[in-house]
Amino acid sequence: MDKDKEVVPSLGKGREVAPPLVEEPVQDHLSPKRRNCGHYHQESGPNHFCKVILAPKLESLPLPLNFTKHFPAIPAEFKLKTNTICAWRVTVRLMNGRVTLDQGCDTFVAVHHIMIGYMLTFKLLTPDTMKVIVFDGEGVEVVTKCKEHDNASVAIA
Repeated sequence: MDKDKEVVPSLGKGREVAPPLVEEPVQDHLSPKRRNCGHYHQESGPNHFCKVILAPKLESLPLPLNFTKHFPAIPAEFKLKTNTICAWRVTVRLMNGRVTLDQGCDTFVAVHHIMIGYMLTFKLLTPDTMKVIVFDGEGVEVVTKCKEHDNASVAIA
């Protein structure tokens, strides 16, 4: 046996293992991810929520607090993308301490014929864009063609 090498007993029978030559320190990751149980998680909040429509007239739509509390900044407006080629600009307003979809929301509701019992699902695509899917009272996806697609103030492509 060589006198310069320290022999570390191995778990296997009849084997000798030399220790590593250089120890590499564990680096702390400087990213928005955190280490947890051998895998990584993004430091972010939820990106989906749904709303069941309970009011006969919907002029504004408050977003859930548990959804908006994770936003680094609140945009001045959201672009709502639907299952058609249209997208809708809706302004954002702070009402009673809650982020609320305001101007443009009533037009979105009218064009998509949203009624009591309908459910809307929202998915945050970018910090200022959400995908919206509308479901009727029976849970079937509603596909509404935009009749005012040529009017840039109402719908945008």
